[in-house]
Formats: sequence, structure tokens, C-alpha cells
Amino acid sequence: MIAQMRGKLIDIEPGEALLEIGGITYSILVTSSVEERLRVTEQVGQETTFHVLHYLEGGVGMGSITPRLVGFLNKTDLEFFSLVITVQGLGVKKALRSLIIPVKEVARAIELEDISLLKKLPEIGVKTAKKIVVELKGKAAKFALLREAELPESLAAIGIEDEYQLEAIDILIQLQYTEQEARELVQMTVEANPGIVTAEALIQEIFKRQVL
Repeated sequence: MIAQMRGKLIDIEPGEALLEIGGITYSILVTSSVEERLRVTEQVGQETTFHVLHYLEGGVGMGSITPRLVGFLNKTDLEFFSLVITVQGLGVKKALRSLIIPVKEVARAIELEDISLLKKLPEIGVKTAKKIVVELKGKAAKFALLREAELPESLAAIGIEDEYQLEAIDILIQLQYTEQEARELVQMTVEANPGIVTAEALIQEIFKRQVL
């Protein structure tokens, strides 16, 4: 299973990035938001790392089976995409065409049950938007907290010992918060909600506090 690829980005085409590794050029499918980020940051000609989903297109009764790669610029976006395609009827291709806005905005819409925004996405009508909310609400909170920032190298000494709190801090760091910001968010939320005992519940509560 291919999880990550690094090479020279030689071209960007609609919905596709061409990555050269050791003289071989790989076609990597990308969402329009990833495509835009690659263009804005002028990545063509630069060494670029993709976190990838490797899947097989086609199947029994559908002719030949073709291996495909779907790429993202960080693990968090890949994780969100992998979550989205678990929704019944929303496969890889449809999800690729649908995610035209940043992950944070889609996740926020899911958690706030914003059907009006979701139904505006390509391939997503009212029925599918409602299904997405029903199946993913509560699972998308951490992605709604995603922010644009440098990812810290490591989780240093943070003065918190409870395992579920450490897990929540690690999640926030993956979402590109600094260690200090993550620690403060966890501490404030735990102090205000002492009954929380799981990382998932803690992340959901942090999200709620952020949107109030």
C-alpha cells in the first residue's frame, strides 16, 4: 500500500498533479482545493510530498481494474477525505469533484448541520447533504478546527498527564495548532467540563467553544 510519495512536481492539470520520481511520472488525482494550493504556492518544478490514497477503479462486471492515486498535501486532509468516502453513495470520484472548498469549511458545515452550504458543492444535492450530516456529524469536529500554520516538529513537555488529554493535544497539533495553543485549549476546556474523559468528546467540546 502506497502512503506517501515525494518527487518533483512537473505539471498541474485540472484535477491532476504529475509527480516525477526516479524518472517515472505518476498521475495523482487531486481535489480542486489542493490543485489551487499547488498553483498559489508555485510548486511546479519543486520537490513536493503527497500523502496518498491508493485505490482500484473498476471491478467485477465493470471491465478492467485500474490503479489510481489520490493525493493531499497533509495527512489531515487525507484523513478527512477517507472519512467522507465512507458515506454511502459518495465514492472517490464524486468526493474528488465535490471538495472544492477547504476541509475546515466542509467539516464546519457538517458539525453545524449547514445543509445550505453542503448542497452547493458539486455532486451534492439536498438528499446527499443530509446523509453526510447524519453519518459524519460528531466525527468531523476536529477537522473543523484545522488552521493554517506550521506543524510543530514534536510534542514537547506540556505539563498534562491524562492520556486522553495528551491524545487531544496531539490531534490539535496535527491540525496545525502550536503545542502551547493546544495545551491551553485543552486545559481551559477540561476545567470548564470536568466530566469529559475521552479525546473525542474533548475535541468536540473545543469545537463548540470555538464557534460560540
